[in-house]
Amino acid sequence: MSLFWALYGIRMFQSSVDASEARVEARGARLDSRQVSDQLDRTMLACEAMWSLMKDKLGVTDEELRIRVNELDLSDGKLDGKIRKTIVAVCNHCKRTVSKRLAKCIYCESDLERESFA
Repeated sequence: MSLFWALYGIRMFQSSVDASEARVEARGARLDSRQVSDQLDRTMLACEAMWSLMKDKLGVTDEELRIRVNELDLSDGKLDGKIRKTIVAVCNHCKRTVSKRLAKCIYCESDLERESFA
């Protein structure tokens, strides 16, 4: 057998292995997708239950909910249907962005001051 056919066989075998690995990854992604979808369904059900309780017990209106949703959405400066809380600080010493929850910069270990929060 020539070197060409030996290398060709090795490449074909590797391609087969790669395809098998891709199938396994695709199955995992489908499973993850189903789990996320199930979690979303449960979350939506819980939100709907809480909203119906608030309407029934507290008399909150759909308009009040819409206004509050928009207020929370705009809390990060963007009306984009997402809520993002600013949880970063800028280190006065190295100017890197770090979590507000930290007392010291993870890069240079300088103390973070409250005034340095962005």
